[in-house]
Amino acid sequence: MVDALAALGVQAARLLCDGDFSALAKNFGYLLKFERDPASALQTDLLRCLSDLQASCLNAASLPEPRVSYFQPNEQPGLFALVEQDIPTDNNKYVLLELVVMGWEPEKHIYIEDISV
Repeated sequence: MVDALAALGVQAARLLCDGDFSALAKNFGYLLKFERDPASALQTDLLRCLSDLQASCLNAASLPEPRVSYFQPNEQPGLFALVEQDIPTDNNKYVLLELVVMGWEPEKHIYIEDISV
């Protein structure tokens, strides 16, 4: 399961690096979109992160392995796992892409929770 979740983290990071916000929103959604269109919200939040880091773009060429952790069954009902993917920028800083796996057996879904610095 860890390998499959890590692969999804890398897939989401590559879509983000490619600027394919529509595919990213379609495949993963965005929990912190609030009242915004998910693709536009992802783009806006990424641009805010890049600005905060004084970076101009992401660097998909050297993605580190994502970190996968699991919630305890009674810790957060409905939350199963967290995938954290650091994405390097052009100035050697990192944007953090967080995905959460939610749901109850047998059906679980993975969503982008946040993009942050």
